[in-house]
Amino acid sequence: MDCIHVLLLDDNKATNFLHERYLDRQDRIGNVIAFQSGEDALKHLNHSSEHPDLMVLDINMPCMDAWEFLEELRAIELAQNPTIILLTTTISPEDQRKMQNYPEVSNILYKPLDPAAIQLILKDHFPAQLGVN
Repeated sequence: MDCIHVLLLDDNKATNFLHERYLDRQDRIGNVIAFQSGEDALKHLNHSSEHPDLMVLDINMPCMDAWEFLEELRAIELAQNPTIILLTTTISPEDQRKMQNYPEVSNILYKPLDPAAIQLILKDHFPAQLGVN
């Protein structure tokens, strides 16, 4: 079974740290790489041969929000289409509407994620890697 590679994008360093720790405790998680800016994450994706299976993106970030990041991401040829989860402290109706224009986004969840939410994401989107039927 392949490991699940994860890209975290949140301008809050503490949130990235927390999510990294929770992910490190999960079975079948491979590389977890965290970025605090969309620009840095895009540079990495453009220059790396290893692409994430799961992206967890904060919606509201300075300079480049998740929606702008997703627009730029569409121009990058990835090895596979990652599962994309957006995070926010408040789910707004506008974000729900915007999500309809981004079929690549699986869900919008409240942040920070807790271990149970991470387990549910993995079970729902990566059952084969986890050996779940």
